Amino acid sequence: MASRSIASRIVIPLGISLLLFAAAVCELAVPGAWLFAAMCIELVPSAARIVVAASLATVIVGFFWWRHPISGIAMACGLVAVVMLSRLPTIGESPVNWVAHLAQVAYYGGDLRKQAVELKRRGISPAVAAITLDGFGSMGSGVALDPTGQIALPPDKRSAAWQATGGQTELGVDGLQTWHIVGDYYAWFHY
Repeated sequence: MASRSIASRIVIPLGISLLLFAAAVCELAVPGAWLFAAMCIELVPSAARIVVAASLATVIVGFFWWRHPISGIAMACGLVAVVMLSRLPTIGESPVNWVAHLAQVAYYGGDLRKQAVELKRRGISPAVAAITLDGFGSMGSGVALDPTGQIALPPDKRSAAWQATGGQTELGVDGLQTWHIVGDYYAWFHY
């Protein structure tokens, strides 16, 4: 009976941490959400953001500690894990961002495959498909389907055929950053 009680005291805080992880994934996966959040956050001075974040974490951990010290420890560990998974080594290379890109591939993969089939039907090879998901001014980001994998190469290392097809899209701009997601799918970003 005591082990069941301890397990329930650990499961609830870790479940809340999992929900926070899912919220962080949604913030990055939904087009426009990150920009909106960044604009709202910038309205608040840096010191106030730190105080608010620390206060919220203290209140949440304190509430769970009040229920039981094991719950408080589990919630503190869960919050630390969510922060680390969403920020390390960088936001762009974090596990949260990879899961967000995976969700985008799941959602937009069909459109990318249709685009690639259409390019092949028109005789364009390699059939590099790209979808812009988010952007502001000259910045843009999205997902791409590149069966050759040359999107991950520096521009001077890509073949002439790739430059003639993929290079004529958003993927051909200077300063393109790419991340391999899974299979032939890549996430990209440029300034």
